[in-house]
Amino acid sequence: MARKTKEDAQKTRDAILDAAERVFYAQGYSNTTMADIADHAHLSRGAVYGHYHGKLDVAMAMTTRAIDAVKPFTYAPATAALANVQRYCLDEIKSYIESSAIQRVLFFLYLGINHCPELMQVRLQWEAKRIAQIDALLLQAQQQGELSAECDLAMLSLFCQSTIEGIFSILYFGNHDPDTRWQMAEQLCTYALQRLSMPTLSAKAV
Repeated sequence: MARKTKEDAQKTRDAILDAAERVFYAQGYSNTTMADIADHAHLSRGAVYGHYHGKLDVAMAMTTRAIDAVKPFTYAPATAALANVQRYCLDEIKSYIESSAIQRVLFFLYLGINHCPELMQVRLQWEAKRIAQIDALLLQAQQQGELSAECDLAMLSLFCQSTIEGIFSILYFGNHDPDTRWQMAEQLCTYALQRLSMPTLSAKAV
């Protein structure tokens, strides 16, 4: 009986967080109330408060659940290091565009948190994790001789981050055919990452 109670409680929490994803994504943090979350979860406000203290508690649990569910990037040892950089960039772009829990949560963290300090910290932690992954892949490319020993890895990391955000903006906000957008993304990533080893990008600023 106790086990069933725990399972039911988990189902209720999942229903609350599923509803929160949709509501926070659509309305942002300031415009969302606990009543909104309860309505979308088809629960009473009392049931929601029985699991979470308030709106911030729900938002933190929602973001943590989505981020923890993201699978770590798998480095392919038989693949050239810069090709792994390209794979990572494409994976990141897809996480912002394809409808999913992480897509809704990331949009919320970037566009809907209204400078809430606790949620801003979650976003900064996500960004730090992303940057650390890019830095590690670029370092591998340098160690394997695909990038020169003199290249400015910090600048190349910024370039990769700009590539991800730029291609995302073009594909998400542009009027492009959904059937061909990933082919376009691959081409744009290829064009962009070909520049990584060019002197204007790889040389350290004097």
